[in-house]
Amino acid sequence: MIAVVLGALAALGWGAADFLGGRASRSASAVSVVTLAQIVTLPLVAVCLAVGGIAFPTPVTFLWSAAAGLSGLAGLVLLYRLLAAEGAAVAVPVAAMVTALVPLVIGLVVENAPSPLALVGGCCAVGAAFLVSMVAREDRRGVFVLRTMGLSALSGLLLGLQLAFIAAPGPVAGLWPLAGARLASVACGAVIAGGALRRGSGVGVRWRLVLAAGLLDTGGFGFYLFALGHGLLSVVGPLVALAPAATLGLALAIDRERLGRCQMAGLLLGAGALILTSL
Repeated sequence: MIAVVLGALAALGWGAADFLGGRASRSASAVSVVTLAQIVTLPLVAVCLAVGGIAFPTPVTFLWSAAAGLSGLAGLVLLYRLLAAEGAAVAVPVAAMVTALVPLVIGLVVENAPSPLALVGGCCAVGAAFLVSMVAREDRRGVFVLRTMGLSALSGLLLGLQLAFIAAPGPVAGLWPLAGARLASVACGAVIAGGALRRGSGVGVRWRLVLAAGLLDTGGFGFYLFALGHGLLSVVGPLVALAPAATLGLALAIDRERLGRCQMAGLLLGAGALILTSL
């Protein structure tokens, strides 16, 4: 039950961070927003590590963490580029489904199998992630291009691998995997968004949104790592991949967006996933 609660909190934090980060990306490049949001929260990560009192990690922990950071950054950059393309309506749901599916499969391979109810709940979370992320097309002419679906699946694979890589060191590593992932993604992101970061003018950057998104994203990672200390990757991973549900909820409350039938079905299926895994 603790793992389910922590996983739900992680999904809530990540979903809210995506919502605010998306708003901030309207006036600045997405790569700059992601990188700056991670940079401004590095002091918070350092304080958490100092307070945690966990021994210095092994090189293997940092290798897994760096792989998680680079995989997550590459997945986000690819996803943001797809969102700006014609195939955005298929990019998000496919990426969300694969993101939820990857930790489920890896967890089943490397860990003990969860209970039947928890396994059914994990499968429900995969379907819920797909349905909640469905975006209605205005022209109704949607032809799903194979290339777009392939790139969307690649983005979901990278984001799902991030969830698996950061879980690899195990609970004994504490928050060190988050620190390693942050350092790797910030270094790589700074290179990609080098022009904007070198100028440092801050033109177009909505700093309040960037800071809030960074704090929520960091909190989501923290809850995810704590959840892994109480549950299996095959259960926790698909639950935290329900982050689009939180993004949708904020869009409904703040932007007054309308809820489609697929999204409603996804929310109900996501609620069922939480109930089944908690049992």
